[in-house]
Amino acid sequence: MLKHKLDRLENNIDVEAESRLSHLVSQLNKLEDLKNSNEYKGALGEIAVIKKLTELSDDYFQFNDVYLELNEYIKFNGSSLKSAQIDHLVVGPTGVFVIETKNWSKNYTQTVFNEGSYTPYDQIQRSSYIVYRYLNDNKYGNAIQKTYHNLANSEVKVKSILAITGSTIPFEKHRFVRVARYNQIPSHIEKSKWLLTTAHINKIASKLCSKY
Repeated sequence: MLKHKLDRLENNIDVEAESRLSHLVSQLNKLEDLKNSNEYKGALGEIAVIKKLTELSDDYFQFNDVYLELNEYIKFNGSSLKSAQIDHLVVGPTGVFVIETKNWSKNYTQTVFNEGSYTPYDQIQRSSYIVYRYLNDNKYGNAIQKTYHNLANSEVKVKSILAITGSTIPFEKHRFVRVARYNQIPSHIEKSKWLLTTAHINKIASKLCSKY
């Protein structure tokens, strides 16, 4: 039986080699496609930002790849929203920061903005509003919750940052979004005005942990 297999392999060595090489080439092509995909580039960008955010002091909490879902749909700029997938969330003395990473090529960036389609500004404003509504749920609750919210003066403000690891994106005024290279993010966060006490920070972080 073994001799028969060896004889067949020897007589068809070119065919066998071509078959195995064809499979290898196919696998290499798949890897090349993955390397050039937006998903792969996006993941590399997010990893770079995560590493950079570790430079923040221990006063800050960092959450990555956060999915938040509200109890019901809400309206924002004419659209219905209920959930958001957020690249990074940072909570510390200087506030709550929603960070979206963009590792786009120059050509892709130009295409998105020239077509006037869903831009990074649209994305992060929607994500930031979901975070705002989630952290300030009492403000939009029943009468008792609203009263508590007003008396406690506990509104949590949310700041938006677009962290750029690829090509720069066009600046748009009146968007209330900070656009910066990813390596500038820790400095920007820590130099912002202090807004939160330690107790408030821990309360917000605990609430986010329940969804993390």
